Amino acid sequence: MKRKDAGYSLIEAMTVLAILALTLTLGLSNFGGSLRRNRTQATMHLLSADMAMARNTAIMRGVAVVVCPRTTDGGCGGDSDWSRGWIVFADGDGNRRPDPGQALLRSEDAPAAGDGSMRVVSSRPWLRYQPDGRSANSNLTVHVCVDGKISGQVKVNNLGRIRTSTQDAGSPCPR
Repeated sequence: MKRKDAGYSLIEAMTVLAILALTLTLGLSNFGGSLRRNRTQATMHLLSADMAMARNTAIMRGVAVVVCPRTTDGGCGGDSDWSRGWIVFADGDGNRRPDPGQALLRSEDAPAAGDGSMRVVSSRPWLRYQPDGRSANSNLTVHVCVDGKISGQVKVNNLGRIRTSTQDAGSPCPR
């Protein structure tokens, strides 16, 4: 059957729009979860890479190196919130603060800094590597939390070994 004016009927257009809306709804919800997983992985990777660099620097230079949460003025925060980012610096005098004249090795923004759905918190406010590569004091765990639940962790033991783990179910994020 030949039609004089070829085109789409209203029913055909509505069917296509309904299928498109359904596809977009399903695709966007999966995209949000994928984006959160990628940001969690990126945060854990950056943290573990900077911690490994700090350990190697401590061993090569024979001086203590500190990794700590960054404050807005670029100093070392006294709290355990790493969501603003972190700094790595050589700590020759052992005061766990970046002093003028000491080498600031790295200053990193956390990928979680964009919106409030991600937080990065730790069990201690800083990590200090000794000249032999061991981490001083106790183990450190940095939690990467999404929507109030732990989605990944970076752990450093007393010998300075760094490992990461992800969690699906997610326990509540520590304060």
